[in-house]
Formats: sequence, structure tokens, C-alpha cells
Amino acid sequence: MSTTAALNLIMMVLSASLGINIAFWCTVGLLRFIAELGSRKGAAGPRSIGVAEVAVVIPAHNEEIALPKCIAALKAIIPARQIYVASDGSKDATVSIARGLGCRALDIRPNGGKAKAIDRAIKHYRLCERYKVVLIQDADSEIDPDYFDHALPLFDDPGVCVVAGHVLSRWRDHRLPRLDMLFAAYRTRLYRILQTAFQYGQSWKWTSVSYIAPGFASMYRTQALTQIDITAPGLVIEDFNMTFEVQRKGLGRVAYTPKARCSSEDPFNLSDYRKQVQRWYLGFWQTVRRHGVWPSRFWLSLGGLLAELLVISIFALTLPLATIAYLTTGFEIPAFSISQLAIRPVSPVILLALFLAVDYALTVVVAIIERRPSLMLYGIAFPAIRLLDAALFLRALVKSFSAKSDGRWVSPARYAIPDADRRPA
Repeated sequence: MSTTAALNLIMMVLSASLGINIAFWCTVGLLRFIAELGSRKGAAGPRSIGVAEVAVVIPAHNEEIALPKCIAALKAIIPARQIYVASDGSKDATVSIARGLGCRALDIRPNGGKAKAIDRAIKHYRLCERYKVVLIQDADSEIDPDYFDHALPLFDDPGVCVVAGHVLSRWRDHRLPRLDMLFAAYRTRLYRILQTAFQYGQSWKWTSVSYIAPGFASMYRTQALTQIDITAPGLVIEDFNMTFEVQRKGLGRVAYTPKARCSSEDPFNLSDYRKQVQRWYLGFWQTVRRHGVWPSRFWLSLGGLLAELLVISIFALTLPLATIAYLTTGFEIPAFSISQLAIRPVSPVILLALFLAVDYALTVVVAIIERRPSLMLYGIAFPAIRLLDAALFLRALVKSFSAKSDGRWVSPARYAIPDADRRPA
């Protein structure tokens, strides 16, 4: 085989692989939806776990602005005495606010990081001995009034040890696009795609390969929680590691329903967004390296996702450069022909236009589903954010080989938002 033919064959394989992963999980999700149509019941039966057997742990670092809303939403569905705030070296009124609202608050000093705060609270209050389930929730999240109604019945299956919450971006009513709402708009689209295309299918009992139970609002059966290394050293975040621990040790299944909802605050500016995403990606790659590869359905699924993300990230970052090179020098990207392995020039401008068209089409679909037409205006800027995400994803991979962390955190900027302007996206 000639070099040209070999090059084309490689390009054929790479091109064919793009989108296969997401298409597969969308199909699995559809099968799950069809399979569960007949098993849904109008009224819930007796639960194996009730609200009285649930403890809530809220790790917090300087969260005096966000914490009152978080606790108020929780107190609507669970007694304050079952809410435990782990204040990790807070220098503001976090502790006094929590205690003033009737919650237990552990004032941890000096701060040791989110994972250690969670672990300290669980051990200090002996939560695994006193409760059957622990809900771990971020201080900037506001839980849905029906969260427990939809989440707790999933524990009726003894094989379920974790229930992953459904994240919603908090939306603030406005007429014209605003820069401080750009990332909430972007996350609205991102969460809809990820949770519909991946989490729903991956959490089905016949697949059970979820790689993340988000730390913003997910519940753990305490008998499994005692076997999870929450404070694994060197990691910048804990939720990826906790989920990998569940999968690696075979502790049980990660369940998920889109009805167990909780809204979360997204960054207001580019600096906070970049720091948050870099932290998430670095924590993900650190977790992958810490646990390694083991023969399992979980890694078969995760490996496919990693391959697709790497290829798409490299493609997304290379395409604008190739377009600039084409416009300045006339250089064209070699393309393949399926009927015969032959080189045909393809303009990067065409590929870039196709990339942008597909990206915007996703925005239009989500805008229709979410009934939020303003997303179509925000969607014009989404490709730029995708490029940033791709760069941060690849950068985090490189950094994961050297970067270590003691887990300490810095909360992003918080702003007091009037109640009338706050609602899930």
C-alpha cells in the first residue's frame, strides 16, 4: 500500500469514528426510554429509604452569599437538623449563617480542600453510622422540591449505591444577551446534550458505565461510602474519583433520572470559567491516571469517549489554523474517497463552515427543547467557547503528568441575585 493510500485509510478510520460514541449512547438511551415506558407507575409504593434516613453534607468555602438559598431549598424537603455544613477554612459568615438556619456546621481550620471537608464532616458526625444515604451538595446549588421523590425510589434496587443528580444551569431573566449569562447559556446546551446523550444511557441497569456522579448534588448509600477513598491524594476534585472508586471496586450501580434535579450557579466571567473548566478537566485526567485501565465494560465505554474527545479537540483546534493557512497560502487538506483511496483537495473553509453549521444546529435543537429562543443569539459565541474547552482539555492531559494538588479551593465570584431573576435554565 502506498503512503497516499495509507494516509487515506487512516483518515477514513478517524472520520468514521467521529460521532460513533455519541450515536451509540443516544440509541441506548432510546432503548432505555422505550423499555421503561411500561414499567412506570402513577403512584409510588413504599420506599426502602425515607427522607429521615438521609443526611446532607454541604462543603463550603466562603459561601455566605450562596449558602442561604442552598439551605432554604433543602429545608423545604428535609429537616435542618439533617443538614451538615462543612466550612473549609471560611473567613466570612458561612458558619454563623448555617447555624443560624438550624443546620450543623463544622468549622474546619486550616482549610484542607473540598474532599477533606466532606470526609471530616462524615466522620465527625458519624453519618455513615446514623444514616442510610448521604447527599453531597455544592453550596451554590439549589435542589428541586421533588428531588427526593424521584431520587430515593432508585435505592429500592439493592444494586444501586449512587444516584447522580440532574444538573440545570441557573437562569436569570433578561431580554437582551448579557456577557455574564453567556456561560450559563453555553452550559444549558452542554448539560442537555451530555445528560441526554450519555448519562441517561450509561446509567441504565443493563449498561452501568457512568463515569461521573456530579458533586453538585448526588447521593451515596452509606455502606458504599465507607469503602470509597474520598481524600485520594494529589487530586484537584473529588467527584470523578468517587465515581471511579465505585466502578473500580464494584461497589454497585450509579443510577440516574432526569427528574432528580438541582440547579447550579455557573461562572459569570471568562476568568472564573477558565479556572473552573481547567480544574474539572485536570481532575478528570488525574483520576484516569490514578485508577489506570482494567478490563471492564466501564473502560470499553470510557476508552471510546476519550478517543472521540481527543480527536475532536485536536480537530477543532487545528481547523481554524488550517483555514488561516489556506486563506494565506492556498494550502488544502487532503481528503479521502470511500470508493477509491485517492487524494482530493478539500478547502478548510468548507470544513470550518460545516463545523460551525453543525454546532449551531445543536444550539437550535436545544433552544427548541428548552423553549429558550435567546440561546440562538448566545449560540453565535459557542464555537469560541468550544475551542477554549478543547485547548483546556488537552492542556489538562499534559498537566496531569506533573500537577499535584492538596485539594484546597478558591470559590468563584458570587453575586446576590434577586429571587425574581433566578430560575433553572
